[in-house]
Amino acid sequence: MKKTWIVLKTEFINTITRRSFLLTLILVPLVPALILGGISLFGGDEGGSSIGEFFQPSQGDSLPDGYVDFSGIIEQLPPGLDSDFLVEFKNQDSARDAILADEIQGYFLIEMDFLKSGEMKYFREDFNPLTAMETTGIIDTVIRYNLLESDLDQLEIFSQPIQVNRVDLAPDVEERDTSNPLAFYLPYGVSMLFYVIIITSASLLMSSIAKEKENRVMEILMSSVKPIQLFTGKIFALGLVGLLQMVLWMGSGLLMLRLGGRTLNIPPNLQLPAGLLPWGVVFFILGYLVYATIMAGVGAFVPNLKEASQVTFYIMAPILFPVMLIGVIIEQPNAALPIILSMIPFTAPTTIMTRMAAATVPLWQLLVSIGLLLVTIILLIRAVAGMFRAQLLLTGKKFNLGSFIKSLLGQEG
Repeated sequence: MKKTWIVLKTEFINTITRRSFLLTLILVPLVPALILGGISLFGGDEGGSSIGEFFQPSQGDSLPDGYVDFSGIIEQLPPGLDSDFLVEFKNQDSARDAILADEIQGYFLIEMDFLKSGEMKYFREDFNPLTAMETTGIIDTVIRYNLLESDLDQLEIFSQPIQVNRVDLAPDVEERDTSNPLAFYLPYGVSMLFYVIIITSASLLMSSIAKEKENRVMEILMSSVKPIQLFTGKIFALGLVGLLQMVLWMGSGLLMLRLGGRTLNIPPNLQLPAGLLPWGVVFFILGYLVYATIMAGVGAFVPNLKEASQVTFYIMAPILFPVMLIGVIIEQPNAALPIILSMIPFTAPTTIMTRMAAATVPLWQLLVSIGLLLVTIILLIRAVAGMFRAQLLLTGKKFNLGSFIKSLLGQEG
């Protein structure tokens, strides 16, 4: 136990005192904090505005539009809509002359068969896409107003889309505004953060073991430390490093979202849940143990760091699968596929965290996922512990996926 503690302490201190690790640990939360502070400082007077307001179209040209109505539909304009917005012309020649004289910006031609075809033409010297929808909306309102016999109440009802109010069987759960871009980007950020930290921590373990084998340091270690002590010390040391990263990054992210919610105009129902961090700790530890154990087995199996790095993709492919389907998981977090991925130990950590950031995950699913992860971890540790023996650690062999799986199953030594 004492030697295991020495390995753990040495590996932990050596990792967290690296300049690259410290810079990454500090800069990842610091950069968005500075950006948020800049937005708050220089845009504080417009705190009620949202990001989407920067993309609003321009107010359009100052000149009105004209119309030539051969169908006889337009008898009068709605109240408040006068010649400053729409001007009537008896024929196209006078409308064209008005354009050339800069009296109007364009004109609509309503043909005799408009009620049958439902089409009209718009003439203008230059086409402005930013104001096209605005001008079309005005003539559309005028035609609807006249078709409804100048009844403003009917026009208002007819113009408004049908409001469908969803009644949830669990009314205490607040609906998320899926039209807001943050409804996608916040869960996406949580998923990628979790994915990167698990991969980084597990890869560090594999690299450490493979590098020590390649540099012949392993021969010195084997003279004073048992293989299982080395395995235990390293896996817990780098797990603590990853846990430190995860708590600091996710904790600072949640804090910035809480403090910057008003600055960024983030609706309350899009805020990440407070329970995300504690559950994140649980699923990080379990996810790390799954992949770190396999990575440790690869490091023990291969002869050098180069060959170990080449097989990383095969080991990490399962955890990459939820990232590839992240759009589906965020859009329908409680559909059949995300639930199934939550129950598979190799895809569960990132899937669960993405779902929790996007919706409420039932407690029974969390508990079942944790139970399956624990069973998988126990089986993997027993299998990889058998690979941590002096003969394999000091020699290694060329990596072959089939041979590696047989070694995990204890069928090949």
